[in-house]
Amino acid sequence: MAYDARSVANELVRIAGAKGRTLTNMQLQKLVYIAHGYSLAILQKPLIKQIVEAWRYGPVVPDLYHALRQYGNGVVNSPINILPAEELSETDKALLASVESAYGRFTGPQLSTMTHREGTPWREVYRPNAFFNNDVIPDSLIKEHYVRLLNERAGIVPA
Repeated sequence: MAYDARSVANELVRIAGAKGRTLTNMQLQKLVYIAHGYSLAILQKPLIKQIVEAWRYGPVVPDLYHALRQYGNGVVNSPINILPAEELSETDKALLASVESAYGRFTGPQLSTMTHREGTPWREVYRPNAFFNNDVIPDSLIKEHYVRLLNERAGIVPA
């Protein structure tokens, strides 16, 4: 089951808070995207219902962007109000805990740099000179990228 990206963001805020850490708007955008990528690669299913778009500062989930806009570049200090409230599965919570543990220590700009690297889905879709540049990053491209990352970390080289 795919969730509203705002529910996923709320769970990441909860996980970080339990460790005494905070997350900024930009960190949440990138962590939701990264978690979605790993869900596609590992669990073979999308984590979020919404599309991901290639914006100037990286992959963005527009609904999440609008929900977090009030925080600017600051810390998200309360859950996003979303109805109906969604309860994430234990498997998905575990995935989010792993993503937060691995990536939550990076700043928003550091995470943005990671998502802008050569060969990333954002880099393949983003058009810097387009007047409106909110092109959708297809889940298939995101999945392919995160499968490749997992394989590289495991030392598996494609034939």
